[in-house]
Amino acid sequence: MGRAVAELRFVSQSENRSEALSILSAEGPVDQQALEARLDSSHRTVIRIVNSLDERGYLRKTDEGLRLTPFGSHVADRFDAFRTATGTALDFGPLLRNAPPALRDIPLESLAGAELLVASAADPFSVLDRVLSLRAEATRIREVAPGVQKESIDQLAARTKAEDDLDVEAVISRRANDRAESRVDYRDGHATTVESDAVDIYVHPDDLTFFAGTMDETAAVAVSKDGQPYALAVSDDPDLHAAVESVFERYRSEATLKTAV
Repeated sequence: MGRAVAELRFVSQSENRSEALSILSAEGPVDQQALEARLDSSHRTVIRIVNSLDERGYLRKTDEGLRLTPFGSHVADRFDAFRTATGTALDFGPLLRNAPPALRDIPLESLAGAELLVASAADPFSVLDRVLSLRAEATRIREVAPGVQKESIDQLAARTKAEDDLDVEAVISRRANDRAESRVDYRDGHATTVESDAVDIYVHPDDLTFFAGTMDETAAVAVSKDGQPYALAVSDDPDLHAAVESVFERYRSEATLKTAV
């Protein structure tokens, strides 16, 4: 492990060095002058970079130009993959830093290119509003939800009353279910959804601290911070969709189907 860390340190401690490896990995033999132009560095700097990579066995000088050795190719490819993955993790830090263990199997690469929304003091309801917009026209909805919001209940009740083409399965916590049943302003809408043939509500015994849902081909994952919805990722990536479906199925299997009284 120590040798691997030392090698990563060697590659990463110089941005020009890691960029040179990336260029040579992607383009094959490259003339040293062309490498100087690509790195936008001085002739002397590029000579030092090339010599250091040559001495450690990353590249060789050939008649065709600078060429990576198999060792250099392997390290360069994996370093690029690590850099890309780390960049994605940093981009989605607000989500990943606050995600519970239940979301650890969400593939990082499936978040690349996803929409990230982070609530702010100026717009604390942005996450909820975005989820409502995703649900508004979706036909097939599968979700695990940490709580029950009146806006969500009213939206679903209105769609069931309108006899929209709808197929909904939702897992909520026992605490959220009790709240929906006990509050007067929630009760009618909640009863409407439970009684609908288009909606199945499952009650989970544990508190749920995240949202994971699929709306047709779109997948969404959200987390809370200090008890409030905080960060949301939305994507049509099929791997994210499959991962979210898996989370939903796991929690549905642990929950009890709610029936109308």
